[in-house]
Amino acid sequence: MIKAVENLFNTLLLHASKALKVIILLHVLKLLFATLAKTVLNYIHSLLFIILEKALQFMKAKKTSPSPMRVLAIANNKGGVGKTTSAVSIGAALHRQGARVLMVDLDMQANMTNNLGGELELVSHVGDALVGAVPLAEVILTTEAGLDLVPADFRLASYEPIIYKQKDYHTRLATALATVRSDYDYVVVDCPPSLQTFTYMALAAADAYLIPTEPEKFAFDGLRLVKELADQIERRINPGLQFLGVFFTRYNAKQRNTMHAAVVQAVREEYGEDALLPSVRRDTAVVQSQVHVKTIYDHKPDSNAAMDYAALTKIVRARLA
Repeated sequence: MIKAVENLFNTLLLHASKALKVIILLHVLKLLFATLAKTVLNYIHSLLFIILEKALQFMKAKKTSPSPMRVLAIANNKGGVGKTTSAVSIGAALHRQGARVLMVDLDMQANMTNNLGGELELVSHVGDALVGAVPLAEVILTTEAGLDLVPADFRLASYEPIIYKQKDYHTRLATALATVRSDYDYVVVDCPPSLQTFTYMALAAADAYLIPTEPEKFAFDGLRLVKELADQIERRINPGLQFLGVFFTRYNAKQRNTMHAAVVQAVREEYGEDALLPSVRRDTAVVQSQVHVKTIYDHKPDSNAAMDYAALTKIVRARLA
């Protein structure tokens, strides 16, 4: 049948006039183009549907995916300025705001560990993770305050020379933290009161750092040294390191002290108005919370210090966003 039609078509072309042949060919081409156009439109329709489906999947994944973990170092080479208290209080404030927080104690005095861990029995500590003896996840403890903690120990002092001799020592903390990146929103690192190995590692791993200090001359001198080290690390190792600012602890706005006001003004002039973060008022509730081995929020959440740390943390969180 098909062969007969084909023969008939060839016969018509053979005997048809030139004009008729053109008409027949145009009609055939019209049918071909119509078929081709329909096929192309169907293909484009399918392609657009796939693109739209993938776009919706991407937007949904982006909306539901957790925010990246941010590492905050609390540093000052001078002791007794409220560094550990501030680290614990900022971590606790972040936790109260719904964030998943990991506290890291890099101070061999282990004040943060004692403040949060109390009578927790340590099987391993941060030094073990830094030398690669155990994974960081196996060192982490969950405290009564709801904060996860990488504890320190007095034995940490013996680890420092071992770590320092490693070629990549400054990246050890960053490498360890990368293994738990999906588990936390924030990491708060309590640096030791020195500018040596552990502080160097903390600043190399951090997204940002804060400097707590007292409005006293010697404390201001220490602030300058921390800033110089951080600037050096930013240039050489961690170009994304952000200076969030300075805040004063044990602050007394009613105190009529010339040196007190002079230090505040010196910070303002040297680092700019934005570098001055809200101060934390002197408050006996801070000392009491430490005696009871609790955070300021678990001990007295309506205290001046608790409110001040909450205000400070709100700004810190906004600048880290």
